[in-house]
Amino acid sequence: MKHVFSVLSVACVAFFTILLSSTSTGCKKGDDGAKGDTGTANVIYSPWLDVNYDAVTNTAGDTVYYYQATIAAPKLTKAIIDSGTVKVYLNLGSAASPEVWPLPITDLFQFTGITELGLYYTVGNINLFCDLDASTFTSSGTKHAQYRYILIPGGVPTGRSAVVDWNNYEAVKRQFNLTD
Repeated sequence: MKHVFSVLSVACVAFFTILLSSTSTGCKKGDDGAKGDTGTANVIYSPWLDVNYDAVTNTAGDTVYYYQATIAAPKLTKAIIDSGTVKVYLNLGSAASPEVWPLPITDLFQFTGITELGLYYTVGNINLFCDLDASTFTSSGTKHAQYRYILIPGGVPTGRSAVVDWNNYEAVKRQFNLTD
């Protein structure tokens, strides 16, 4: 029994030594290693922006079904629209207590009355439409309903955008090292 235990102990130590030496990713002496990208390389993002919607009216002056707004995005090019990634987020909360939602929103009625908040892109602009006024507003000195966009040019070999859950703003923020 004593012999079996010592053989088993030696086998375990040898196994773990081989495992640890084959999976080591540390730097060798004198090897500084190449510095990687910071997470925001090639990623363009806006600060949190105030957006004002205008009612779309008919010729009689009646508000029609929706409101519209435009966010100027000067770095939004045809190439990004055609082959990159454009994401827009709405912070219904405040900077101190964020409640960030990815756009488009198709049913947020239970919280805000919004049943549709959509968007489309043109060169230099992000165009928004909503079934109610989703403008930025201030309540008790605190801003709410601010918007942020993220642009990632196509052909950028990051390998990261494929693994990001774009509907989870906190994950996107961590992945691309975004600051608020």
